[in-house]
Amino acid sequence: QRRKQQQEQQAAEAQRRKQQQEQQAAEAQRRKEQQAAEEQQAAEEQQAAEAQRRKEEKQKEQARLKKQAAEKKKAEAAKAKQTSNKKTGGK
Repeated sequence: QRRKQQQEQQAAEAQRRKQQQEQQAAEAQRRKEQQAAEEQQAAEEQQAAEAQRRKEEKQKEQARLKKQAAEKKKAEAAKAKQTSNKKTGGK
């Protein structure tokens, strides 16, 4: 009787250990998945930030070229006016 009780106790203990191991394995898997999800999100955020930075640089470059073209046009117009003034004797 006592030996049977001891065997049942050992079986229960083994079952408890098995459940604990399964729980730890599930927890480890959950942590692994969470870390993978966080890394994925970080990578996506980095890509988005990089795309935004490129977009802003492109806009800045376009604005610079537009300004440069306007200044060139202005300079040419001033030069043309100066040339026409010389031809008409400064009138």
